[in-house]
This record gives sequence, C-alpha cells and structure tokens, in this order.
Amino acid sequence: MNIKIISIASKKTEYESIISDYLRRLPPQITSEHIKIPIVRRTKKQSINQIIEAEGNSFLEKIAERETLIVLDQRGRSVSTNEFSNWMQDWLDNAINPIFGIGGPDGFSESVLNRADKILSLSSMTLPHSLVPVILAEQLYRSWSILNHLPYHRS
Repeated sequence: MNIKIISIASKKTEYESIISDYLRRLPPQITSEHIKIPIVRRTKKQSINQIIEAEGNSFLEKIAERETLIVLDQRGRSVSTNEFSNWMQDWLDNAINPIFGIGGPDGFSESVLNRADKILSLSSMTLPHSLVPVILAEQLYRSWSILNHLPYHRS
C-alpha cells in the first residue's frame, strides 16, 4: 500500500521530523510520502473564495481520477481510532492506496470536497494547520499498531 499525504502548506515546519518519524515506523510494505503544495499568497485583490479555488485546482492536479481521496475538513465525519484502523485494514485487503488531502488555512474548495471519497474530521476543535499532518501520521501508525497487536495503542 502507498499512502500519500498532500498538504497545501506554506513552508517547512518544525514538525517535519515528527511526521517523518511516524511514517518511517510503518512497515516496508506500506510506503508513504508527504507532498506539499504551496499556499496561494494572500493579497487584498483576491477574495478568500478565489484563493481557495486556486489552491483547490493545484491540489486536484495531483489526484488521478480513480485514486481514493480522503479529505480532512472540520465539517467531515469524526471516527474513532478503531474505526480508522478498520479503514486501513480495508485499504490493505483491497489494494487501495489512499490519498489524504489537507487544505490550506482557509480549507478546501467545494470542487475538492465534491471529489473526495470520504471527508474526515480529526476534531471539532480548531487545530493549528501545521499540526494536522502530525496528527494524521500518528493515527496512521497507531492504526497499523492496532492491526498488528503492537503495544503502542492502549484502549
């Protein structure tokens, strides 16, 4: 399985090593990559909707038509860690290579949300944009540890 995390983000953050650490913990049969798309520079001449559309178009260019896209958005569905690990088992069983999309600071355009196979909310709380990939990478590793009965996860 190949997992892609595609983020619309400004620059390298201090959390990059943490993201890499969690993704490196996954076994060799699960490859992963974190791809960053630069955020659109905010100016007074552009509306937030124009910015979100431009970022969304850049994002959608990276996604093939048949790829499984899970978009992270606060309006999405919340799932438990165990349910998320069930998703991972399904991806493994069915040779699905999920792509996780993390929008810019203002979120995703409707076109991206409409393209998504699933819309996932990590929390109903507002999270710092730079922490979202960290939380996602940790949950991916945690899901793997649950599926393989590793002592990392404690219910």
